[in-house]
Amino acid sequence: MQLFPWPAYSPDMSPIEHVWDLVGRRLARDPRPADSQHELLLRIQAIWNSLPQADIQNLFDSMPRRLAALIVAHCGYTKY
Repeated sequence: MQLFPWPAYSPDMSPIEHVWDLVGRRLARDPRPADSQHELLLRIQAIWNSLPQADIQNLFDSMPRRLAALIVAHCGYTKY
């Protein structure tokens, strides 16, 4: 087995980073500023809870393509 010199916490290969991106994009669409940290956390939690399971499943389903792209790029930049 060939091992790639790749950081243990590579964000482009972590599906959770992309889930947080989905949350951040939805949060950015809300033009109202949060009145408090508590309100912001409630908004984030509501967005997180409302994410369609299909969106999350799509991220997991994309992992073979992501890994293939990483191999082709010799552990370099990929579109992901």
